[in-house]
Amino acid sequence: MIICKNCGVELEEGIANCPLCGQSAGSDDTSLSQIPVPEQKSVYGREMTQPQKQFTWEIVSLILLSGAIATFIVDFIISRRITWSELPMAMSLTIFSYISLFAFWRQRLVVQMTGGLMLSSLCLVVLDLLIGGIHWSTRLAIPLLTATTIVLMILIFVVRNSKYKGINLIAWIFLGAAILCLCIDGVLSIYKTGSFHLSWSIIAISCIVPVVLVLLFAHFRLKKGRSLEKTFHV
Repeated sequence: MIICKNCGVELEEGIANCPLCGQSAGSDDTSLSQIPVPEQKSVYGREMTQPQKQFTWEIVSLILLSGAIATFIVDFIISRRITWSELPMAMSLTIFSYISLFAFWRQRLVVQMTGGLMLSSLCLVVLDLLIGGIHWSTRLAIPLLTATTIVLMILIFVVRNSKYKGINLIAWIFLGAAILCLCIDGVLSIYKTGSFHLSWSIIAISCIVPVVLVLLFAHFRLKKGRSLEKTFHV
C-alpha cells in the first residue's frame, strides 16, 4: 500500500499523483514510499475472552431474571394464575440456556448450539409441565427453536467460510430470514390445524428474494470481494 508521507493520504495502485498535496507517486521523492501496513484482525474473527464472557453472562442473566420475575408478578396479580407471562418466561429460559453454554462450555460453536438447543428444550418442557401439562412445548416451541438454531448454524457456517465478506453476507442473512419464515409458518399451521400449509410466508419470501438477488448482483457486479468495513467506511 502506498502512503504519502507529506499528507498521509492512502494512494491506490497506479495513481500518478497524491490527490491532496499533488506529490508525484512515480517520482523518487522520499515523501512517497511503500509503507507496510500492519494487518488488522477482522471483526469476523474476534472472540471474547473468558472474563468478558462471564461478565456478559452475569449482566444478561440479571436482566432475564428481573424481566421474568416482573412479568410473573404482574400476570399473577391480574389473573391470579400464569397466563401471558408464560411466553416471556420461556424466552428467558431459552436465552439463558444458550448464553450459559457459550460462557462456560468451551466447545466448538456447533456443539455449543446443539447443547443449547437440548438444554433449552428441556427447560421449556419442564416449564410447560409445571404450569399445566405438556401443551405447547413439544408441538410448538421446540420445533420453532430447532428451526431457528439450524438456520443460524448454516448462516454462521456460510459467513465463516465465505471468501468475500461484503454485501453478500447481508444477502445470505435475508435468505436465512426467508427460510425461517417458511419454518415458522409451517410449524404454526401444524400446531393450529394439524396439517402443513403455507400462507403469509409466501408473501414474505416473494418480497425478500428480489432483495437477495439485488444484493448479490451488487456484490459480484460492482466490486467483488469488497469488505463490509470498506463498503460502509467503518
